[in-house]
Amino acid sequence: MTSFVLLLGAGTGVGLLLIVAGARGVTPAVGLRRATISRPALRRILLGAMAGLAAFALTGWPVLALLTLAGATTLPRMLSGSRRRVAAARSEAVAQWIEMLRDTMAGAAGLEEAIVVSARRPPQPIAAAIGKLAARLNHQPLPSALRAFAAEVDDPTADLLAAALITAAGNETRDLGRLLAALVEATRAQAQMRASVDAGRAQVRSATRLVTGVTALFTVALLVFSRGYLAPYATLEGQLWLTVVGGVFAASLVLLARLDRVDRSAAPLLVTTSDDTNTGTAGGRR
Repeated sequence: MTSFVLLLGAGTGVGLLLIVAGARGVTPAVGLRRATISRPALRRILLGAMAGLAAFALTGWPVLALLTLAGATTLPRMLSGSRRRVAAARSEAVAQWIEMLRDTMAGAAGLEEAIVVSARRPPQPIAAAIGKLAARLNHQPLPSALRAFAAEVDDPTADLLAAALITAAGNETRDLGRLLAALVEATRAQAQMRASVDAGRAQVRSATRLVTGVTALFTVALLVFSRGYLAPYATLEGQLWLTVVGGVFAASLVLLARLDRVDRSAAPLLVTTSDDTNTGTAGGRR
């Protein structure tokens, strides 16, 4: 019986991880190969492990321990809206960088020269991507380097910029200054649209944080002051029902997290074509 409950708890944990991976659009095997744990993520994992151990010590329920671990690890980031703030900062940084390119090219510099010059003092949110882009220009054609830049920034405004520059380079567009000015307006308009959408979604996140907090506090209060009320969950059938309840709650939170994800499904730049070399020579240093 105990072994079956432990197996059930392990299955619940794996199921929650698969739900999160599916919500983020990441294949589990690919996600494991590319995973890099930052300090904040490691801190959340450690705190989540401590919370899970505390829940298991208090109740002896493996399912509750795994649910607590998953919740303490993922909920702070999921409900904070940090992804939207980071995306907004990236969009604004792309707009600033386009202005830098426009001003640099006004001094009779070519596009690739302007990119290299802008890499000396780039906007901070995309500084690393711009630096890599400038380095790639030494050994890659411009279209390939711009595609890699758009993939690294991972933002629709970067896709828009790269698509416009690739098209301009391939068609020998001379009035790049006017094109860049139009791109600045487009990226800032998109950033403003995101901000207005995020303002509405912030109310949903606030309500979700309130419901989640009240639910967690009410559960802890029952465990401390009225253990008998939750006694049915100590049985095997109770652990099964707890798995169902926790899975439904986790699925609802994952659906909410999807609202904070920027959709880049229509990003054709990530597909490299055989014409890169030809268009790259047209967009060389000129």
